[in-house]
Amino acid sequence: MPATGKVGPDHARRPAELRLFETGCASHDLTQKTLSAGPGYRIFLAVPKGAAPEGGWPILYMLDGNAAFDYLTADHLSQVPGLIIAAVGYDTDRQFARELRTKDFTAPLTPGAGLRPDHVHEGRLAGGAEIFHHLLTHEIREAAETGLPVDGGRRTLWGHSFGGLFVLYALLAHPESFARFAPISPSIWWDEALIRRIAAEARVPDPRPEVLLALGDKEKRSGSDGPPPEGPAPATLSFVELITAHPGLQVDLHVLKDHVHIQTLAGSYPLALPFAAR
Repeated sequence: MPATGKVGPDHARRPAELRLFETGCASHDLTQKTLSAGPGYRIFLAVPKGAAPEGGWPILYMLDGNAAFDYLTADHLSQVPGLIIAAVGYDTDRQFARELRTKDFTAPLTPGAGLRPDHVHEGRLAGGAEIFHHLLTHEIREAAETGLPVDGGRRTLWGHSFGGLFVLYALLAHPESFARFAPISPSIWWDEALIRRIAAEARVPDPRPEVLLALGDKEKRSGSDGPPPEGPAPATLSFVELITAHPGLQVDLHVLKDHVHIQTLAGSYPLALPFAAR
């Protein structure tokens, strides 16, 4: 089903695993795993059929995995027959576990700081990005890659909205943890001053990670008044200018025409999947 921006409460639809698993896929084998670490995670895997190349396959980690896998189709996968997809979601049938993703995908106020109340959403916790990053690059990565021939030099991290904000955090705080980063419509607005400070303090190593950033030209925050704006979010474009000021760090920026926020999730696939596969 294409992204239309018209979805139910909490973006709830039928369980994500029923979609691609029902239709099947000629190019990939489909499995899923559950992991009890933290709040409980569900990993949706699409593994290329046939023999792996020498050195292994590249792998794309997708956050909000329940939704990311729900929008993924056999046609998408047929375009990247040599790419592993590991969509990391929560052990729930909701597309988006809002409270958990707020906690996992938002940065601590300072290195080593603990969780804190979310200043935007009353009743939620925030600031767990460092904790989640450790889980993602250790327990979750081990669970996803066990038994698979993975090219450790070609790992890509993709995330949309709050997930995109986390991808930016991972890029700036732990640029060595993935070779490529794909933040899609990152929620810069959540705490723009904080992510800008993290960017200003970042030290990007050699070899430089590759970055693909996409956003729509009609994005606005959920629940905000008025029609969708014309043109991409100025705050995001300004942030791109900030991070490209790091010597040698290049951002491949794409503005998706006539895309509102939710549409950029699947709208990024024709860009992000080949980016991760090459």
